[in-house]
Amino acid sequence: MPISNIVRSAVAGMLSHKLNLDTIANNLANVNTTGFKAGRVHFQDVLYENYTYATNAEEVRVGAGVRPSAISPTYTQGSLEQTDIPTDVAIYGEGFFQVRQNDGTFAYTRNGNFRLDIVDGQRVLVNTDGLPVMGPNGGPVVIGPEASAQSLTISSTGEVLSSRFDELVGHDVINTIGQVALAKFVNPEGLEQIGQTLVRESATSGAVELGTPGATAGFGQLVGGALEGSNVNTADEMTNMVTAQRAYSLSVQALRTLDEMIGLANNIRSR
Repeated sequence: MPISNIVRSAVAGMLSHKLNLDTIANNLANVNTTGFKAGRVHFQDVLYENYTYATNAEEVRVGAGVRPSAISPTYTQGSLEQTDIPTDVAIYGEGFFQVRQNDGTFAYTRNGNFRLDIVDGQRVLVNTDGLPVMGPNGGPVVIGPEASAQSLTISSTGEVLSSRFDELVGHDVINTIGQVALAKFVNPEGLEQIGQTLVRESATSGAVELGTPGATAGFGQLVGGALEGSNVNTADEMTNMVTAQRAYSLSVQALRTLDEMIGLANNIRSR
């Protein structure tokens, strides 16, 4: 095997395991990020070449290292954290909230930390970046001026309910004033991550499908007054970090060993 192939394999291992360490560090940094999904690096081996050695008449196939093939999020359920804030809502099960970005395109998130704001002259439900949350009709969830944030309730089926005291009947009257929709994809792991806990549709994710939470088959239900925490498992990530660090060190050691072998060969030849 040429020396260049040994160097290439060792360097490929170093770069790949560094990417793995970067991903693990990003997971740990977002351990308290609402709706965050931990990423995983997937590896694959690369080209194999045929070699014939003097001690073996048959050819042997030797690989040329490793390369990362993808970084995919793991969409396991995060723990639900009660906040008792009426506009906060968590997804239990499958699905994403759909929000409209400033350029008119749609993005998707599991972060249900919402509030009320004015967008295009309407009082609507928005996320922490001020992007309007979409309903099943493809428009934003409009909240009338008569409803205050503290009077709102979001049901398990996504209905935005407003409670107000009616003097005529002598008790609180609850009205449905909006509807939150959920979106899902055939392959959510193929969604493109764009930051701010947002993802967008890609060629590998499949087309978006909208539905009613808790009512349409295959969609999760909503939990009002709660948020979904990160699904990062700190113990698992620390274990993965130790493994990745050891793999990186072994790749470095391979280069050091090769350097010692070359130095030994040069010393023998110079005598």
